[in-house]
Amino acid sequence: MKRFKGLAAALVCGASMLAIGAGANAQSLEDAMSQAYNTNPTLLAERARLRATDEGYIQARSVLFPSLSANASITDQHSETESTFVISGTPVSSNSVTDSTPKNYSLTATQSIYRGGRTGGAIDQASALVMLGRENLRSVEQAVLVDAVTAFVDVRRDLEVVNIRRSNANVLAQHLQAARDRFEVGEITRTDVAQAEARLSSTQAQLAGAQAQLAISRAAYERVTGQPPASLQNPPALPSLPDNLADAAEYAFANNPQLNAAQHAEEASRQGVRVARGAMRPEVSLRATTSSARDSSYSGDIRDSTQVTAQVTVPLFTGGLNGSRVRSALAQEEQSRHQVREARRQVVEGVSVAWNGYVASLAVIDASRQAALANEIALDGVEQEAYVGIRTTLDVLDAEQELLESRLTLVSSERDAYVAGYRLMQAMGAASADRLQLGVELYNPADQTRRSGITNFDLTPWN
Repeated sequence: MKRFKGLAAALVCGASMLAIGAGANAQSLEDAMSQAYNTNPTLLAERARLRATDEGYIQARSVLFPSLSANASITDQHSETESTFVISGTPVSSNSVTDSTPKNYSLTATQSIYRGGRTGGAIDQASALVMLGRENLRSVEQAVLVDAVTAFVDVRRDLEVVNIRRSNANVLAQHLQAARDRFEVGEITRTDVAQAEARLSSTQAQLAGAQAQLAISRAAYERVTGQPPASLQNPPALPSLPDNLADAAEYAFANNPQLNAAQHAEEASRQGVRVARGAMRPEVSLRATTSSARDSSYSGDIRDSTQVTAQVTVPLFTGGLNGSRVRSALAQEEQSRHQVREARRQVVEGVSVAWNGYVASLAVIDASRQAALANEIALDGVEQEAYVGIRTTLDVLDAEQELLESRLTLVSSERDAYVAGYRLMQAMGAASADRLQLGVELYNPADQTRRSGITNFDLTPWN
């Protein structure tokens, strides 16, 4: 019976080498993350959304500059006139035909002088929305990268689970054959053979389930990265993590994108109040128009004019519209203020959950390793005792099952610890491509801002 344990160990070892084989074409975790960073549709869509948001700043700032419009028209005009008058008692008729081509040209410039603070408020609001969009992009980027990590280690875990269960099925098949041989010589009963058959059937069903789960994980990997998984290398060690929960929370308060986004949303709402209040104040604008008309009344007719108008508009009564808009903006500002507090609480919760999940998974790894080692020793003893007749076939099968479960738990806990480490980094706001030092060309939204013509936009550096 001892030979079965040796075979199982060999098969598990071979399965592990297959699962982590690092051939020349093996994919690394960095490859998977880089592929997701460059091709994931969710991330690409968020970048496009931010570029659209950037244009809002240019649109708000455009009010600072004069608007200039030109107008030109040309008309082909034909008229016929018939007149009747009396000369010395005799009616006389007169007909006249006139053809003309009037031409009109005008150039109008309008400059807003004062809008009650609406212009400055709209620009500051658009700036806050750009920063909000950048934080949302950071959040999506980190979520996509962590999804890539999760998909990578899920495939590796499920591949190892399949190999472990397949090797276990092979061992149980040999147990069954040995049980049948012993039954033939009268060493054990038919019950022992039935127990071995039942355990093998159960293991084969679990193997089928593991293979289905592996297919699901492969599909998830392809969805996130855009390519099917090949041979996957061992993932590198986790990036450096804080030593304690307090340090992790402190870092998250300064870097978590959801919290930063909520703060920028509050600033945008605050500027929205300025915009709403500005509508209740006077507006001053300057308008200059120069025009020229040719052949308006007759051929050779020329009329040029220039007009400069200063206009002051004072809202006197709007049926409560402006006041309602101010109250609505104030309510939205209060809502945003509460959402910042909620986001801060969510950061505390998220970091705490991620931290404790990581610590717990490390403890599970240690316990699983000890359990696997103890179960290997126990299985060896049970097999020897069964060989001399003081243990039953069921005892061997139970010992084999306990070893299997401890190995599966170890594989799952190693995956859980790795994912928990990246989840902690995501909760802290440290799972970006820049912080992880991926070998990719980083997408910097400030470059797009500069391409849009914004050169004096004081925004915090992208990270």
